[in-house]
Amino acid sequence: MSISTFVRSHAVAAGAILLVAVATTAIAGRMAGQKAATDSSGSNIKRVSLVEVASFRSGTSTISADGVVEAQSQADLKSQVGAPISRINVSIGDSVAAGQVILELENSDIKAQLSQVQGQYGSTRESTIEKIRDAYLKADDAVHTQIDQLILNTVNPRPKFYTYVFDPALGNRIRDNRADLDNVFRAWSASTNGLSATSSDADIQVALSRSQTSLDKITVLLNDMTKVLSDAANVVTSSDLPTVNSMLAIVTSARSSISGAKQSLSSATVGIAQAGVQNLQAQLDKTIIRSPISGKIAALPLRTGEFAGPGTLLATVVGGSGIQVKAYASGEDLSRLKVGAPALIQNTIPGVVTSVAPSVSTVNRKVEINIKISNPSTANLVVGQNVQARIQADRPVASTANPTAYTLPIQDVKIIPGEAYVFTVGADSKAVKHPVTLGPIRGDFLEVTAGLTDDMKIVSPIYEIEEGQELRVE
Repeated sequence: MSISTFVRSHAVAAGAILLVAVATTAIAGRMAGQKAATDSSGSNIKRVSLVEVASFRSGTSTISADGVVEAQSQADLKSQVGAPISRINVSIGDSVAAGQVILELENSDIKAQLSQVQGQYGSTRESTIEKIRDAYLKADDAVHTQIDQLILNTVNPRPKFYTYVFDPALGNRIRDNRADLDNVFRAWSASTNGLSATSSDADIQVALSRSQTSLDKITVLLNDMTKVLSDAANVVTSSDLPTVNSMLAIVTSARSSISGAKQSLSSATVGIAQAGVQNLQAQLDKTIIRSPISGKIAALPLRTGEFAGPGTLLATVVGGSGIQVKAYASGEDLSRLKVGAPALIQNTIPGVVTSVAPSVSTVNRKVEINIKISNPSTANLVVGQNVQARIQADRPVASTANPTAYTLPIQDVKIIPGEAYVFTVGADSKAVKHPVTLGPIRGDFLEVTAGLTDDMKIVSPIYEIEEGQELRVE
């Protein structure tokens, strides 16, 4: 089919091809122009890639991407604070274990503060434990020594205190509350007796909370007894008044003792002291740089004494789980890139695509791809090396009715009114034009029915390339 016949029979399609060709040529032309090199004579030499025509007979094509070699398990350790480096414990190439200290930033001031606060923290813990024990002893004396002689059956079947209870409900509440205190003291004694210098903060906090709750319950009992005796003092005979006042003095003394214990416990600050230690410890941890993985030191950009600002790279550790290529392809190829697709690095090293970014970067209009190297031990690649990747991608299959047809990306065929052609590179490194006959359009591809042979290697893409132009194959 001649190009004029193709245009007449595919008027709409041909128009679309022309629009696509013009648009993509204009955009990509600018990109290609940026890559143009100038030789000593001043003429433009285009850098181009070649693709084998034979590959366009199958249902796949390749996508080119530039990338850099990196370890599959790689940790870039960056500073979280601004400080000079005080010590480096490793050298490039050294093996390190996960958790091993690689270097330290200047932290002598933090260590001094932490030591001081830890000392205060230890004193606070000891003081809190002593306050808990003291509160228990005061409560034990107030209830078992002072109050019980008034309300429990010691000598008389009915303690004299209840003679002055004129509100039966109040009297029953006093009896019930006192009975409950037996369980309170048992639990309180167990938590208090178990405290020591090695007790956890959690255990100390539990004992502290139990002490405060127990004192509150004792306070309720004493308040009720105070009300009974105060009311009785206003109505009893003069002969009973000394007895009532004597009881009231005992209860008042017990209340004073419990009140002092509660006030002492309110100043216990083990939680606050712990928070101060934890805060300084967190600051110190930021200055001690540990390896999060086992591997080898690949980079130590700074030396001892140099200042590291927040975000500064301090070290890179690469693991032993293999290497990969982080590559970037054109955003236009996003829909054709698939996880699991085979790839070739530097045209010879096999790999496989392990991840494809879900969207195009707004910064460089590229798609990020990770390619795992199949046999890293024989790849002769170095972490940090810049490489080129060719990724196998889906494309339309040529018409089965014409087994000699090829399906080429539109970017590899130049279409102008009355003519369509591709370029190869001649022996003199100049562009050689080859006219082709076009068949149907298949998405971003078009079928070429004549003009190509399997042994040809054509230029891809052909933006801003003219016949006879000098080319440099990458």
